[in-house]
Amino acid sequence: MTRTESLPSDIYAIADVHGRADLLEAMLGYIAAASNDQQSKPVVIFLGDLIDRGPDSPKVLDQVCSTLDLYPGSRLILGNHDFYLRELLRGALTYEDAVNWMDWGGVATMSAYSNRPVPDFENIAAEIRRVFPHHVDLLENALTFKEIGRFCFVHAGIRPGVQLANQSEYDLRWIRAGFLDHMDVFDHVVLHGHTITKSLRPEVYLNRIALDTGAYRTSRLSAAVIRRDELSHFVCTELTEAGIVQAGEWRPD
Repeated sequence: MTRTESLPSDIYAIADVHGRADLLEAMLGYIAAASNDQQSKPVVIFLGDLIDRGPDSPKVLDQVCSTLDLYPGSRLILGNHDFYLRELLRGALTYEDAVNWMDWGGVATMSAYSNRPVPDFENIAAEIRRVFPHHVDLLENALTFKEIGRFCFVHAGIRPGVQLANQSEYDLRWIRAGFLDHMDVFDHVVLHGHTITKSLRPEVYLNRIALDTGAYRTSRLSAAVIRRDELSHFVCTELTEAGIVQAGEWRPD
């Protein structure tokens, strides 16, 4: 849990990549070009759920590791899907969590990491630890939330009426009811993913900004751009008719 007092020039909050390395590549290319134009180094906050469902979770983790190295102050917030992989690598994944994880897209991640049969968790974990030690470090150093200025970055949301320091890790990674239907303001504007928006576009509310636009099935990966402690605009990827992924600025009507 980290608080950042100084404000970087631009903050990009990216939600729920879910194994779509092609979309993240386009998004990071856009960020690099925009930062070059502005002659600034942004901070990139990944809101979790890097893995599962999509085809290339290991490459996504490589991309995130490179981004955190490239842009100082950038961080990963651990999502509920990422939590399962971290527990596997720790040797602490419970049977119930393993069943749920595989049902919710984990098979794609295990298959991308290893040719071993999916139930062979112990040997798959050993293989990942040996071949991808930087992925282990990435997950172990992930945060549960981050404050920057008047914004709070989390994966799922926060429990109303509970101070950030006292929030449970489970709520920060899993909450829906009680948060999504809460209409009053929080101490911060909460940027989050976890729950796919009904519009399949970023959605702005009085107290929160929802960024999960179902990238793994819509090809729309979304990022909020925070500039001078205000929401500036969004960046979204789109798949063209020619099958090319493009990233561009998007603003609500």
